[in-house]
Amino acid sequence: MLFSSCVSLALDDGRIGVLYISDPVRVPGFNFMRAEPLYSLTFVAASLRGFGGWELADVRRAIRLYLPRNYENLVSNFDIVTLDNANRNSFTTKNIDMLARGIEDGGLAFLMTGGWESFGAHNPAEAPPWGQSSVGRLLPTEDVVGTWNENGRMVIDEVEHELMTSVPWESRARFMIEWHHNTVTTKQGANLLAHAEYVSYPGGHPLLVTWKLEGGNRVFACTGEIALMAMHFEPWDYYGDFISNLMIYMTGRPVPQDVELVHLVRSRVFESSMRRSLMLGLIEFIEKFGANTQELIVGLDEIELLIDDAREAYIDLRFIDVLETFNIVEDMFDDLERRSMQIKDQTLFWVSLIEWMAVSATTLIAGIFLWTIMVRRSLYRQTRSTRFR
Repeated sequence: MLFSSCVSLALDDGRIGVLYISDPVRVPGFNFMRAEPLYSLTFVAASLRGFGGWELADVRRAIRLYLPRNYENLVSNFDIVTLDNANRNSFTTKNIDMLARGIEDGGLAFLMTGGWESFGAHNPAEAPPWGQSSVGRLLPTEDVVGTWNENGRMVIDEVEHELMTSVPWESRARFMIEWHHNTVTTKQGANLLAHAEYVSYPGGHPLLVTWKLEGGNRVFACTGEIALMAMHFEPWDYYGDFISNLMIYMTGRPVPQDVELVHLVRSRVFESSMRRSLMLGLIEFIEKFGANTQELIVGLDEIELLIDDAREAYIDLRFIDVLETFNIVEDMFDDLERRSMQIKDQTLFWVSLIEWMAVSATTLIAGIFLWTIMVRRSLYRQTRSTRFR
């Protein structure tokens, strides 16, 4: 399936440019996408409710440093703007208006996810509602200010929608029956994909809502705290697939429907990224003990070249071709890890031997010295006896 030719993207290499504005700690979706060759990611911290303990001055500094400085830079590098539990107080009015212009005039897709600082916010005194901003008016939802729900069972309304059929929704999964979400209402013309139901609000609350702007670009509202899919006591295995498929859907590409194949490929890609990081850490560790790691570095370079060759197929969503490549990558990693453990064991054997010899020699010398002066007393000479008279 070749989609890059029919979809206009900001980057010439076919990757999807994502401006991800969120909490600096609770971002499993961002961390998952970092491993995928499909995305060019820029992260900007803008939350005051995260686990990072950031103050307002910290997030405003991050906005100044990492948010695109002007409209031209925004639309030339990004295809999607994501506000994942971002605090409106973090931005200046100029920042917000630039993002709104990029979405409305520049054709950028726009995603907002739920949280204490999203939509109508839990406490408007700490986080002003987004619906009152130039960005908020582009959403397919209207805020109900100052509300937050920590319950609700997800009910899918558009069962045959391409995004909803791209992952296997598990009705008994923890996140499916405990959707933490903001309360909103849908605007006229919006497409409600799913809602949350609970006994205290039998009519339900909108959960996944989308629509298209006049330029054809998509705006998506997920009123639930989307990170909880991956952070519950029972993390959802397909969380990364949902996030990635959502990004593909927002750019206008057909969402891949071969659920198990796509999940397997993404799992292999994510696993390869983790194995690469662990291998680099091991190489750095054993180099400190004087090991010759040239063989490992060459092997890792060969793997990276093979992964780079599969990048184009991944961008075009040719998952069968990608899987064939990553099957080879997996075997190469197995061999490289086996060899790296051999080198590590050899290196640490000599380190341990030298340490043992040093400790043994020190113990022996100390023992001989003590025996000489305390037992044999060869360093002492006998003197005459002293008597009291």
